[in-house]
Amino acid sequence: MISFRIRSFALTALGLLTSGAAYGQFAEDALRFSTFNAPVGARSMALGGTSVARAEDYTALFSNPAGLASLRDYEFSIGFARNGITNDAGYLGTVTGSDNSATLLDHVGLVYPIPTTRGSLSFALGYGRVANFTSTANFGGFNATSSIVPSMLPGYTHQNKAVDLYQLTLDEERELLRRNIPYQIWLADTMNGFLYPILTDSVGQTGTVFEGGGVNHWSFGGAVDVARNLSLGFSLNFVSGTYSYDREFVETDSRGVYQSSYAFPYNVDRFSYVSTIESELSGFNMLFGLLMRQQGRYRIGLALRTPTTLELQETFTDEGKSFFDDGSSYEKSFSDRTTYKVVTPVVFSGGASVNVTDWLALSGDAEYTDWTQVRFDSDHPDLLAENRYIKKSFRETVNLKGGVEVHLWDLGVVLRGGYSLVPSPYKDDPSSYDQRVVTGGLGVRLDSNAMLNVGGSFGRWSSFRDNYYIDGLPPASTTEALENLRISVGVTYRF
Repeated sequence: MISFRIRSFALTALGLLTSGAAYGQFAEDALRFSTFNAPVGARSMALGGTSVARAEDYTALFSNPAGLASLRDYEFSIGFARNGITNDAGYLGTVTGSDNSATLLDHVGLVYPIPTTRGSLSFALGYGRVANFTSTANFGGFNATSSIVPSMLPGYTHQNKAVDLYQLTLDEERELLRRNIPYQIWLADTMNGFLYPILTDSVGQTGTVFEGGGVNHWSFGGAVDVARNLSLGFSLNFVSGTYSYDREFVETDSRGVYQSSYAFPYNVDRFSYVSTIESELSGFNMLFGLLMRQQGRYRIGLALRTPTTLELQETFTDEGKSFFDDGSSYEKSFSDRTTYKVVTPVVFSGGASVNVTDWLALSGDAEYTDWTQVRFDSDHPDLLAENRYIKKSFRETVNLKGGVEVHLWDLGVVLRGGYSLVPSPYKDDPSSYDQRVVTGGLGVRLDSNAMLNVGGSFGRWSSFRDNYYIDGLPPASTTEALENLRISVGVTYRF
């Protein structure tokens, strides 16, 4: 699960521009697609996500491929995961709960060791889910100071209460009005060269948001012993994924401010605004790993993930519907597509694992990322402005993970537990925005060749969501308290 705040502005690119290509991306979009921090495999999840030194199965392909050299047998591995999130969102003095979940294939793959007279040489290929975007928010309250409608009028300010159309050419004015949803459904009107909103404040507001999708790695890699206790490994990762966003924002005349006795269009009853985004992403990166070990005593691992250049193709739709007290109603929608690129930062990882006794093992990982290196690969002015925002607002982080493994040899059971801390990438975020995750699970030996692994994690953190912004007023924001429960089940078979 990704831990960062959300600036989910009301406007997609269609509302931001009057003409030309559509660009409505923000820094948090680049951050979302750059974060590959979901543990692959039930064992790694149960150990707090530690795997740089401890991975001894197929899932080493996604954390430290040098660990594949530990495998002397063929291995087939498959696992499934359920990702669920709950969110208590506070808005205008009211807290509303919501939840969302997704069940998916976590990983599937094969390890193929090559017979050698000395050392080890192993290859692996398969699939792993490295990020999940499942999220939700539900909020509502009475807003006495603003409405979403003025935020949808490009150039509107709270001080001037209108958009000065004289600042535009005639073609720009026509294009703005043609593509502006409030104007098209009688929630904004022109007068004396200005564009005025009809709804300005004193409305009941409710919002529902669902997000889904994730990032997958389709990987091929291998590892070789270059010395008796030293292994090197690599993996080639072809990246794919999807992201979906669906928000409905509704405003109602819940207190009769826009009275039915008023002349049309000032007798507004309700406004519904729906925004959807469907994204597909693709890219490529490489992961290099090193593993030093003293058999039966300790293991030390290092890994480096190269930057990924992701190409994203987005289809987005804005739809508005207005309803009036005289029974009339209007609707308008626009759809468009855009393509852009995001470059992710280098990620450095290190880990150690110690066998305290023959039945107790401790492990720990640290993962360093400089989030100021995230960027949009574009010369478009709007995206260049977001790159400057990233440099100013993001920071370096170190994710810390720890795990413990207890072997009950007589029962054929392994007990696991762990903890991880994922700091927020934003400089000014308080510590409550850091994601803290408690994990646990077990492994059960089904026979001499098969192992069943079960893992679970529970994380919590705080965030916020800017629903819209009007120049001259504070953002209309929700405060959010999120909890993430993830369960993974996998089977490993060696032959």
